[in-house]
This record gives sequence, structure tokens and C-alpha cells, in this order.
Amino acid sequence: MIKGVGIIKRAPKHVEIVENAYILKFTITPSLDDRKKHVEIIKQHEYFHAEIKKKGLNITVRYEFYELINAISFEIKEDDLEKIVEIVGVQSIEPVQKHQILPTSSNMKVEIESKYTQMSFDKRDWIPDTPLNLSKDANLNSIHKMMGVDLVHNKLGYYGKGIKVGIVDTGIDYLHPALGGCFGPGCRVEYGYNYLEDTWDPRDVCVGHGTHIAGIIGANDSMHSGFIGIAPQITFGAYRTMDCEGKGEGDVVMTALQRAKDDGMNIINLSMGGTTWTTTPLSKMIDALTRSGIIVVTANGNVGNEGIFESVGELLESDAISVGSIDNTHYLTFKAYDVSDKNFSIDYVTVSARAFTFSSAKVEIFPDYECPTNFQQYESKVVLVTLDTCPLDCVWIGNLQKFQALGILLVTEITLGPTLANFNNAKVTIPTATVTPNIARLIKDKKKEKSNLEMDFSEKTGYYISNPIGYSMSYFSSWGLSNDLEIKELVAPGGIIFSTYPIHLGSYAQLLGTSMSTACVAGALALYIEANKSSRNARDMLKLYSKPIYDTQNDEKASVLQQGAGLINIYNSIISTTVVTPFKKSSLKGTQLFDNQYLDIQNYGKEEITYRLKHVPAISVNGYNGTRSVPTKYMKFNHSTAIVQFEKDQVTVQPGCNVKVLFTISPPNDLVKEQRWFYSGFIQVEPQDQSSSPVTIPYAGFAGDLRSLPILGQPEFPQIRKSNTTISSDTTTPTTFTMNNSENKPIISIIISTPTKLLLIHALNSDKQIIGLLPGVNDLMALRTI
Repeated sequence: MIKGVGIIKRAPKHVEIVENAYILKFTITPSLDDRKKHVEIIKQHEYFHAEIKKKGLNITVRYEFYELINAISFEIKEDDLEKIVEIVGVQSIEPVQKHQILPTSSNMKVEIESKYTQMSFDKRDWIPDTPLNLSKDANLNSIHKMMGVDLVHNKLGYYGKGIKVGIVDTGIDYLHPALGGCFGPGCRVEYGYNYLEDTWDPRDVCVGHGTHIAGIIGANDSMHSGFIGIAPQITFGAYRTMDCEGKGEGDVVMTALQRAKDDGMNIINLSMGGTTWTTTPLSKMIDALTRSGIIVVTANGNVGNEGIFESVGELLESDAISVGSIDNTHYLTFKAYDVSDKNFSIDYVTVSARAFTFSSAKVEIFPDYECPTNFQQYESKVVLVTLDTCPLDCVWIGNLQKFQALGILLVTEITLGPTLANFNNAKVTIPTATVTPNIARLIKDKKKEKSNLEMDFSEKTGYYISNPIGYSMSYFSSWGLSNDLEIKELVAPGGIIFSTYPIHLGSYAQLLGTSMSTACVAGALALYIEANKSSRNARDMLKLYSKPIYDTQNDEKASVLQQGAGLINIYNSIISTTVVTPFKKSSLKGTQLFDNQYLDIQNYGKEEITYRLKHVPAISVNGYNGTRSVPTKYMKFNHSTAIVQFEKDQVTVQPGCNVKVLFTISPPNDLVKEQRWFYSGFIQVEPQDQSSSPVTIPYAGFAGDLRSLPILGQPEFPQIRKSNTTISSDTTTPTTFTMNNSENKPIISIIISTPTKLLLIHALNSDKQIIGLLPGVNDLMALRTI
């Protein structure tokens, strides 16, 4: 191997590395039921420690794992790693990752005192000291109807009683009345641990993310605000692994997962980012939890405007249930009126779930595509800012705050409906709200009519209003497929969700993200397990009875690459008696992708059922730039759909019996293979007597051969350059490296267009003969970097 050569690639999104910390996997794989193997694992650890001592290596053990995974994490100087690899029984070593609560993507950065931070949605803009003030008809539980939760409560009487749900996150503010008000035996939050401070107090004290998730899953504030969670009778486990920046170390998360199992959790909610392959220790640990009967639910990712293959987390690649987001049907807003014309009003949305604290203010429009030289003009005014047209190099929010603007109304054209905006920067204190593009246009038109427009913000009552894009895919929900070419599981409400928040941060908040969707599914699973007394088949039943979501902008069902099986309906999943064993869901072959596949339709009811089989196509999508062979941020769409032929389109199944039906799926005829289109859709099995809901099974295919997708899609890459120079398009001019200082070491720059499991870089001599592999790249699980 060649020394002194580094590889430059974009780190996986939302992931950092813990310096000099590593996780080592041993060769013996644990078995939950094999005590003899457990003894062997203990001996393997003892042998490892003896060898470390014999070699005189200085390591600091962080955690050891014996049951769900056979591994150890430790700190050591990087130069000593090769000596550890020599020890018998070592299978692999990799850095400890820092995972992060998933931020929501944005096209905007803000600057406060020359410090850039990405726009985020996990902290508050200002902390209200006013009580929650809602209109009498406000329904804070709109997501229940979307998922059939209301029917489970009212018709079946299930509320999650006796089910334990562990939340591995920022902790839970257990002092919140809606979450029980206490911690320990007999409390709603009965289990937990604070890994950041190594104490038994897992209270959420700064971020609020874990508390918000807990509320969605199981809050109960029916006597006051009327807000209740999906499973308000569950018992919580709160495992605080994420710090006040929303970050946590991978081996700490693994330790929390082990404790959650030991505490008897039935379900574990895990919302964070990471790498995206199935071989990581965390991924293997989740697989082991699933085999033990514990369901792990994870967020699919919030980078929907980053294009294809951007579903985040090794969690997606494991046996966890991965969840995307759709928009809520209703959301909490506040009203403001023209002081001289009460017939003109606007609705605005806040993260804090409170109205602006000031009574009235003049409104100004921030200019498009330019940065004002005079921010003094905005003093004591509310400023409407369009994120899409605000220059990145304009220190607009810092200056608006500095020159004492009263507040900011934000709008983005990235979605037709409402969104939320908050800034991941403690120095941002100016009150901020968002408006829809339609409301923004109304304000601009009114401003043209009345240049001195003044708005009355004195009304503090919150109204729950209908969302014009409710039930549609959230703009931020990440696109698949996974890097292992799997369809992500399903979707649930995640677009503007009301829930609990730490008491000292206002008690309630509206947030958005696939983390909120994950909590919805975790709560729904608690209802399922209570109803069925087991977690067996829960995952399959949720997927089988999910409902495909419509793409309102393209007038077609949304692509399976983004919505998976569709929106869950927990009521149908519990009461239905039809089970369909699905076929292979995706394939890399060329034409006739699904030749001679079959559905196994099983009727577990007490009467015969006649089923009709039909094809529900989804819109085709393309995530690649055809000229440069690189992924694009925004997907292209095509209404061409697959052709599905059934052996028979109607079958009758006797009670307790099953029938198999052959079918074939062929790719659309008019999609050009070279343009790299993905098509998808659903096979629907519909009971004709309406005794239960239809079963839908997603599929996805590629119009061509997926192996033809470009791995290194940029023609000017890879390239070798000096560490003190910038990237150049010149890839042919010879360069000499003296290797005598850090500025003269060679750096290899690589752009990866499509994920690849294996990336090898060979060093060749002047005769083009291979002289070795570069260190650090052999067997690298390489992600998209562009």
C-alpha cells in the first residue's frame, strides 16, 4: 500500500466522525438462544484484551457488546490500528460515527456575525411565555383520521395499554403533564437513561425533538388542549443519546438500544441520519433486535430536494421500518388583518404554536435577488422574505435583527402549501413565521395597492385550517431507492405536526420532518400489538393496507421511489383478514422485469371472498441529467407507465384457503432506456364484497439495466492534485509530489454519481503496472457525493 495518500469525498449527509474512536466487530456472530456461543464471545473479548496488553497498545474502551452484536468500541491512535487488525478474531474496524437528528433541507443559509449555519427545524425561534390559545373548533388530532387511528380508538377501544415504546433521541421532558409529569416506576416515562451525563435522568432539556416525538406517539392532554397521541396509554422508555446540537455518537446509540431491549421495549423509535449500507454495526444491531421481536422504526430522511438515492441512514438498509412523510390535512395558524380594512386578512404559521407577541406593524417586502444597503428602513416592521430569491451572501437575517425589525414572514415556492422555518442558531431571536405562496402574493398585491400597509397582529387565537396540499407527499421527504435497491417502507403524516415540547420551551410546538412520520408509525404499531397481543406480522400488515398517495402536482399516483407502500391505515391493518404474500419488488434486469411472478392470496376470514386484481400505476421519474450522467436535485416526471398482465383478474378464495395468481409486469414502451427512467406502481387485490379494504403491493423497475448507471459520472473526475491546490479540469498533465510536507501530498478527488458497494483505487507505475491498492478505500461503501 502507498503511504501518505488521502481520499477526498463528501462525508455522508448529517454524519461526522468521532476522532480516534472505532468500533471493532469480532468474527463470532451472537445467537440470542445459544448460551454456548455467548461463552465463546466472552472468551473472544478476553483474548482481545490480553493481546492488546501483550502488544503494549494504549486503548480506552468505550463500550462492549455481547448479545445483539459481538463488538467493542474504543479510542486509539490511528497509527496503531494496523496492529489491532493482526489480532485473531477481528473481523472489521470502522470509525465511530456521529449521528444527527435529521434536519429538513432548504435552499437558504443565514449568517449571524459571520457564522453560517444551515436552516434547520429542531430549535425554536423565540420562546413564548403565553399560554396556548386555540379556537373552540381546533382539532389538534387531525392526523388520527388520516391513519385510521380515530376508528381504532372509538370502534375497537385500543389505546396502546401495556405496550412499551423506547425513544432513542434527545430525551423526554417527563415533567410535561401530557406525558405523565414524572419519571420512574408507575410513571408514563418509566424507563430511560441519560448517556450524555451518565445519569438516570433522561429529561429533554434543550432540543425538544424527543419530547415532540413522545407526544405524537402517546401524549394525553385531553382535559386541557384536547391533544392526545396515537397511543396515549403506552409506557415510555426515554434514552437520551443526542446532545443540545442534536448529535449523538454511534456506539452510544448502540448501547441505548441494548438497554431498551433489556427494559422490555416492544417498539423503538430512532430518528437520525448516518451512512447507507447494511454492513455497519448499528445496522446489524437493528437486525438482531428485529429477530428478537422488537420493532425498530426509523426516519427515511428530509432531503427530498436532493434527488434520487438520498434516503439516509444505515437504518434504511437494516430490518427497521423506514418512514417517509406526507403533509397534514390541517395545521395551526394565526390571523393578521389590515388595520384599515378588516376584510383583508392573512394566515401565518409559527413553530412555537403561538401568535406574534406584538399588536401591529407596518409590512415591507424584502427585494428579490438583491441585498439592501439600508436595513434601517425595516426597523419596527414585519418583513416578508422570499427564501428562493434571497442572495446567499446577504446577511439579511442578522441585519434585520440588528436593526430591530419586529418580525419576519418567510415564504418559499418549493411547496404550494405551508411549511415551517426555524434557524439552528441560538443568536437568532427575531420572531419568525411562514406564509404560503398564495398568502405572500396577496400581501405583495395589497402592498402595491397600499404602500404604507399596516397589519393588526393583536388576535392571539390559533385556528386549525385545512391544508390545500394535505395527503400529498411532503416536499422534504427523501427519495429512494435505497443503496441496496430496496423500496422504502411507507409514509405517515410529517408535514406540520402539533405535539408536546419541553415545558421551559413553551410546552407545545409545530414541527415537520420524517421524524414526526416515524413517531406516527411507532404509535400505530403500539395499537396493533395491543390488538394482536404480538408484534408478529405487524410490519407486513401495515404495508399491505397502506394506501397509495396521489401526486397532486402531476395528476398521478406518487412514485414508489418516494412513497413506498403508501400511507398507513392502522384500523384496516388490525381488522382485515386478507393477507397477500408479495412478489419480488424491484429488479435490475432489462425487459420483462417481472416474468411469471405470482401473488399468494390468503383468506383468514370466515366466509369466501371474491377478489378483483388490478394495476394502479404511478408516475415515472428520472433523477439523472442525461448529458452529464449525474443526479439532479429535482426529479423529472413522465406519465408513461408499466404494462401489467394477470393470469386472471378475478379469483374466489374459500375461508382458511389460499390461491396463487400469476402475472407479468413489463416496462413502459415509450421510455428511452438511455435516459434512465424509473417506473413504479401498485398491484391491488380488492375484495368485491367490501368486507375489508384493498391490499396494495408496491413495485419499482428501471427502464433499462440499472447496472448501466454511471458510478463516476463526471468526466473531469477522478483527478490527482496537490493538497494545497484547488480542483482542476486538467487530468492529463503530469505532476510531481515530493511528499516532504503536508502541502505537497497527493489528494485524489472523486465524484460518485451512483452509490457503489465497492470502490478500489490502484496505484500504477509508469509502465501502467499495478503496484498496490491505496489505503482507506478497499471495500469502501461509497455513497452519492453529488
